[in-house]
Amino acid sequence: MSNGNFKLSGYLEPDEVHAIISAVPKISHHVERDQLLIELLWQTGARVSESLTLVPERLGMTSVVLHNLKQRKSVIGTDGRTVRDSKGKVVKIKNESALKEVEVSEALCQKLKAFCAKHNISPGEWIFKGNTNPEKPLSRWYAWWMLTKVSEQAQVFKFGKRNLKTGGRFKGAYPHVLRHSAAMHLLEETGNILLVQQQLGHASVVTTQGYAFIKQTNIKKAIKEVRW
Repeated sequence: MSNGNFKLSGYLEPDEVHAIISAVPKISHHVERDQLLIELLWQTGARVSESLTLVPERLGMTSVVLHNLKQRKSVIGTDGRTVRDSKGKVVKIKNESALKEVEVSEALCQKLKAFCAKHNISPGEWIFKGNTNPEKPLSRWYAWWMLTKVSEQAQVFKFGKRNLKTGGRFKGAYPHVLRHSAAMHLLEETGNILLVQQQLGHASVVTTQGYAFIKQTNIKKAIKEVRW
């Protein structure tokens, strides 16, 4: 199976994710909020910007409704026809109103609802409010910084470039690693590539098949290392 242009810089095992969540109190002043954000990223496989704009009115019993930031729509000209560029390719723009429903555990939904009730977060307000400006969602920069720091606290180092300040070891995890991790975990647990495609919101299953390729490669590598 070909993996096309698929790139995967590494992923976390479930026990590593749980270790990271447990390490949040060591660095965060908003422990409950930040732990919920990591859980949401892990269970949904959503992009960090999609997760940060979640509001209470989009919480279900076992699902959440998120913005689908990668979904695009064709540009329609004044003549009612689809606009194409000089090469004949359809011109598309980001669809700001695009939504996707993603399944999560009932326990996480209940924790998110309890958090909103505890902090009096109204149906249309951000669940993950900014540290300095609660009228805006938490920044992507903070999510990256927080996750990197807590993963370092949990001794999870295997991503990105080597960090010379820490003796040359790799840096800690970042949000998109959780997206890869969710995909790999779902694939290993269910074996259903179409389910993973739906959960991650991929437009084409070809993109999702990259995870199956990585899994197959890992199996081949493991077999080669077995002493028969």
